[in-house]
Amino acid sequence: MNTKKTILLVLLAAAFIVAYSPGTGLAVQGTPLPGNKIAQFIDPLPVLNVAPGGTMETVIAGTGEITLNMLEFRSKILPSTFVPANGLPYTGTWVFGYRLGPTSAPAAAVDTYVGPVIVATRNVPTQIRYVNNLTANNIAWRDWTDQSLHSAFHQAVGQPMPMVGDMMHYMGPVLAVPHLHGGEDPAIIDGGPEAWFASNVPGPDTMTTYLPHGPAYYAGVDVAGAGANPPALNEAIYRYPNTQEAAPLWFHDHLLGGTRLNATFAGLAGAYPLIDPSLSLPAGLDPVGLGGRHLVPLVIQDRMFDTNGQLFFPNIGINPEHPYWVPEFVGNAIVVNGKAWPYLNVDRQRYRFFLINGSNSRPYDMFLQDQTTGIKGPRMWVIATDGGYLDAPVLIDPNATGAQTKAGVQKKLMMMPGERYEMIMDFADPVWLNAITAAYTAMGMAVPKPINLILRNTAPTVNGNPNTKTEGRIMQFRVSANAPVDTSYNPDPAQPGGGLPLRPAMVRLADPVLGTLAAGVTPNLTREFTLNEVPGLGGPLEALVNNSKWNGLRSDGTTSIPGSTYVLGNYLTELPVEGQTEVWEIINTTMDSHPIHLHGLQFQLINRQAFDMAAFMMAYNAAFPGGVYIPGYGPPLDYFTGNPRALGGNPDPALLGAALPPLSFEAGWKDTVIMHPGEVTRIAVRIAPQDKAIGAADLFWSYAPNALNGAYVWHCHITDHEDNEMMRPIQFLPNETVIRTYVQGVDY
Repeated sequence: MNTKKTILLVLLAAAFIVAYSPGTGLAVQGTPLPGNKIAQFIDPLPVLNVAPGGTMETVIAGTGEITLNMLEFRSKILPSTFVPANGLPYTGTWVFGYRLGPTSAPAAAVDTYVGPVIVATRNVPTQIRYVNNLTANNIAWRDWTDQSLHSAFHQAVGQPMPMVGDMMHYMGPVLAVPHLHGGEDPAIIDGGPEAWFASNVPGPDTMTTYLPHGPAYYAGVDVAGAGANPPALNEAIYRYPNTQEAAPLWFHDHLLGGTRLNATFAGLAGAYPLIDPSLSLPAGLDPVGLGGRHLVPLVIQDRMFDTNGQLFFPNIGINPEHPYWVPEFVGNAIVVNGKAWPYLNVDRQRYRFFLINGSNSRPYDMFLQDQTTGIKGPRMWVIATDGGYLDAPVLIDPNATGAQTKAGVQKKLMMMPGERYEMIMDFADPVWLNAITAAYTAMGMAVPKPINLILRNTAPTVNGNPNTKTEGRIMQFRVSANAPVDTSYNPDPAQPGGGLPLRPAMVRLADPVLGTLAAGVTPNLTREFTLNEVPGLGGPLEALVNNSKWNGLRSDGTTSIPGSTYVLGNYLTELPVEGQTEVWEIINTTMDSHPIHLHGLQFQLINRQAFDMAAFMMAYNAAFPGGVYIPGYGPPLDYFTGNPRALGGNPDPALLGAALPPLSFEAGWKDTVIMHPGEVTRIAVRIAPQDKAIGAADLFWSYAPNALNGAYVWHCHITDHEDNEMMRPIQFLPNETVIRTYVQGVDY
């Protein structure tokens, strides 16, 4: 979204003025710590507490209530060998996080801020009471807030819009709202950006009256306790129906204008694997989804720290309109499960990993490699995407031949923020073991015990390619010589009994081989949108979906997009009808890849296709009044009639070459998908549950998706982008004839 030069200038400016933070009088940032000054592979990876030595909080959800307290506390992110510049012992880094149990912060630093891991069961609702007890007494969170953005911070004082160029940081109680990412649930418990609720701990500004709730807040119903314990002002009760297919979901904060601060940087995120014990899985694939020490979540994030070991967030804006907003944050240290560059001891057998890209903007292009010989591997097998199991395992082979790559085998697993995958790594992979043994023998060396493998990352960012010694490394695996008998599921079809189907065949909206709609799928309509970047004096000013502001008002602040529908303070243009199928064609006119996320449902990727950027931009700009692009105007043509082929109000681009089908590991249900610059990305969106057959008479949920006039959102999951307008509300219009079995006010 911006240039390497711009980011470097921001960091340099930050380095000179971090000693003073205007307006807070509280925690301030120190001097940034270079990533190469942080020791690597010193401490073990935090794993589930159901495994031996595990420290990640884990809870098996049942019919009772789970209470999650949002707290400010210390976490041992940096290595145990770290020595702060102030000469004091390292006692942890101040973070935000969700905690089970007590309402006050732990007295000592915990092993990880990530979590908890909540294991939910399909068709068994999970009731969670979220309690906002956040403070910002020790974390420099207030220094990172930018009240010039369209955000909850100005909503909290009753202002309808922010003040452009506002230099004051937010000084009220800390605001938050949890979102179950990938969940199919009613919109009012989806955790939308305007459903925030404030901490009962006031901020340093005691002269101003702050509102306790956002305009879309829903308190919820204490179903598990038969109404005995209604939520307090700083609480919300969300009872998720869990009716969707088993999937690797996660939850994180979704504060309007503050997601990048609360969730992907300060730490408010946890895992929510949804399992289905009734699903017919092949032998050796644990249906409960825990699997002891052989099931390992990997929440991958990047961070920056100051020389005293506290979080450092670059917050010197590149345009005067937004004094503290940085277009894309990328950290100089990689953190996995809340630990900087950890290691994991493994035996020579199969392990199942649940991967989440929880970074602000950093992508990861991953493979394993031995640093001594340079040998890549072992191979990886993807078994699930965002929305559930694939039909069969998909091979990721860093040593794939030309013939294999032509056949669709990828050499790396690519993930952008918000995406999740489950994969199996076999540390007894015979192909890899043969190769690494041969390499060490050729060097005249014995195979080491253990073999130390690095999970590598080669994905570039706005800063260019990652440094191979820092951001190019994610974590270390120490492979012992121990080779126990392995009865777990074998994903390799080349081995006896391996590669069996993972599930009954999924319902296909898209044909992943042909890159077309699946047989029998007829869309009710097509929508065509743009992804836009608005230029500023110093670089990008904001990013937009379909050139539209969050609230649907044009740049004059009073005129709405013609034909839009007013819903709870915003003007909506996307109102898909329950039970219908739509094709969305998204034209990326920016220089960035964007991970686009839809709330409330899963969809399928159809294809991607290049287009003539120069020709399209000429036609697109000319279509605006006066023949010149107008930022935030909405689409240049009438949304509903401007293009007879597709809703959205945009001219069609001139397409180049053939459409490319999804990558092999993307060929399943997704809620977040990568959309590259200069390409049209097409997705099939059905406003219905995943498991309903194409053409089935009943295509409806058990709940009304728009109960209490609730709306979802769709947005870029680069959280720096979504915090600055790259997000729009969307409402699913219900079929009023459907009899609901999960009823607002009774079941949630």
